[in-house]
Amino acid sequence: MKSHVEHLMDLKWGDLDRSIFSDPQIFELELERIFARCWLLLGHESMLPKPNDFFTTYMGRDPVIVTRKADGSIGCYLNMCRHRGNRVCRADAGNARAFSCPFHGWTFGNDGRLTNVPGYKEIYLEKLDLDAHGLVPVAKIDSYKGLLFATFDQNAPPLLEFLGDMAWYLDMMLDRREGGVEFLPGIHKWLVHTNWKFPVDNFIGDSYHGPVSHKSAWVSGFEGMPRRKSGYGYEGFQVNPGGGHGFGVRWAENREQVFEMSLPEFLDYEKSRLDEAIHRLGDLRGMHLSPMHGSIFPNVSLLWQGGTIRVWHPKGPKLTEAWGWCFVDKNAPDEYKREKALHMVQRHGTSGTWEADDVDNWVQCHSSSEGYVARRYPQNLEMGLGDEIEDPRAIHPDIRGRLGKFQSEINQRGFYQHWAELMDDTRVPAVPDMSRRACQQEGS
Repeated sequence: MKSHVEHLMDLKWGDLDRSIFSDPQIFELELERIFARCWLLLGHESMLPKPNDFFTTYMGRDPVIVTRKADGSIGCYLNMCRHRGNRVCRADAGNARAFSCPFHGWTFGNDGRLTNVPGYKEIYLEKLDLDAHGLVPVAKIDSYKGLLFATFDQNAPPLLEFLGDMAWYLDMMLDRREGGVEFLPGIHKWLVHTNWKFPVDNFIGDSYHGPVSHKSAWVSGFEGMPRRKSGYGYEGFQVNPGGGHGFGVRWAENREQVFEMSLPEFLDYEKSRLDEAIHRLGDLRGMHLSPMHGSIFPNVSLLWQGGTIRVWHPKGPKLTEAWGWCFVDKNAPDEYKREKALHMVQRHGTSGTWEADDVDNWVQCHSSSEGYVARRYPQNLEMGLGDEIEDPRAIHPDIRGRLGKFQSEINQRGFYQHWAELMDDTRVPAVPDMSRRACQQEGS
């Protein structure tokens, strides 16, 4: 099936066709050309502290099991019995050496091998090829600073190449202290009646909505006024590092400005770790650039002070399942970790002050995108178009990527441009071949 979606956007004018959020055919093509080919976030290594630990998640709409095998290595497999397709693991997380299908009892080791089939001698007469019917593994699995990623596409580039300059910016969140970060126990999960691209779009660079959508939280003092400004024109940038990724940063001239950006409850901790951050990352990333928000293509989002990392699981063109973790420096004091978890629940949990605002926006935007007449009028993404910072290196010689002002839609345009390029790429994902023919050829 050949796709021609690039005509659905006109980046010269910043126009975006609303049908990309509601068209079922476009959604099916996304599963093939984006979610079956890109590197997708599974979770964090801290979620698998012991041998035989596991958790379950999704890659696109495909359910998977992520395991730490007995030898300490990490594997990821389709959560699907090779017999009839039942899920072999129904639990969210736990510790197990094997997974047994509740339908007919086929049992798989946590290394993916099919180890037991009821009636193997009596019914199958020992002719069933066990090696050819193990759990289907992902094509590649890798980690960056503890974040676990996997892809189904054997032709996908290495993870570090996929992240590109985005990895350099992620370090500001993930590598400020020795030991990196960890995910605190527990996952917030909720359903949002919207297309998965709306929340990614919001986190990748929409600093414009804050003074309107979140004004009540700011005016009430819940967000630590007077740290928050109520207007526009903040000192900072939207960074487009390429690859459909995006990152937002504030600019600080000195330590005092760094501390001004900190929430009051975290100020003491921010002061205690700044020198280490500068030592590890240098002045530019340790002090001058203060991370705010970002999205990793296709469906991961991050908030720095919010302490949350999200995955937006696509469930259909009109439905997204959001998963959110709280991340903290692994070597931070326990009191700080408790404060961070409370902060996430109050602001960015399923009923948090910010989350309620954002979810309502996404749902309403999606609802209008379904209308017949509404779809005749494109989204406007022209903010900052032609007003990008011409020479980012004039700001600092080591800065990376293309820069727009803090209120700019440069990252949204970059996201949808990369989305269109992948959607128009007709290559079929090279998923692992677990057929009997392949296994026989490998054995011969």
